[in-house]
Amino acid sequence: MMFQSKNNTSSLGSIISQDIEINGDINISGDMIIYGTIYGNINSTGIISTAKGSIIDGHIKAKKIFISGTITGNLDVEEKVIIESSGILNGNIKTSIVTIEEGANFDGMCNMLKTAESKVQKISAM
Repeated sequence: MMFQSKNNTSSLGSIISQDIEINGDINISGDMIIYGTIYGNINSTGIISTAKGSIIDGHIKAKKIFISGTITGNLDVEEKVIIESSGILNGNIKTSIVTIEEGANFDGMCNMLKTAESKVQKISAM
């Protein structure tokens, strides 16, 4: 029972190990951790995490993404993009929240989307 989740509805997600190279698009309905190399687009409903040394050459659509590896391609992310200190992104970002740590490398444009939290409701004075 060491690795079993207390919540049976959750899953561990998918892991692409460092010795795996994928040539083609990936569609996944959950989270994914990438240590290896992917030449193709990724379409996910969950969280994508790239480890230091990983390489992705393709566009990514996801709920959240944490970048520690190298990505060449555009990101369309529903909630948040975090480029960690070892992360490299050569491409454009479309998301609600972006965090770029010191030492990270980002070459592209960023389009910030409005979120429910950022909407301001106008209250008229009586």
